[in-house]
Amino acid sequence: MVTRRGARTRGASTLGCLFAALLFVVALYYGVGIGRVYWKYYKLIDEMSTSARFAQNTSDDDILHHLVGVAKDLDLPPEAQRFVVHRTANPPLVSIRTQYHAILELPFHNRVVLLKPHAEIRQ
Repeated sequence: MVTRRGARTRGASTLGCLFAALLFVVALYYGVGIGRVYWKYYKLIDEMSTSARFAQNTSDDDILHHLVGVAKDLDLPPEAQRFVVHRTANPPLVSIRTQYHAILELPFHNRVVLLKPHAEIRQ
């Protein structure tokens, strides 16, 4: 036979569950902010790689114009819009670089990180 003790529970399991839920929400909040910074970084690298891949048929000015527009669309700081396109003939290579600072919002302080996206494609 099963007996119930409804009136004698102290609520410890409820508080433990609430504490775990609070930790999950805090981790999710800061994780989304950090994830957004790195998502923009990898999106920029993807666009730089695509531009380098098609650089054989595109001028440096067109590449720079496209990448500056991408950086603006991603809401990156103005320093990220200073791209450097370097071409070599032997071996045929196209390299695109930039760098910028991003702020990671952490629980007790903000951390500034230097990101250096780079794409290099052999033609």
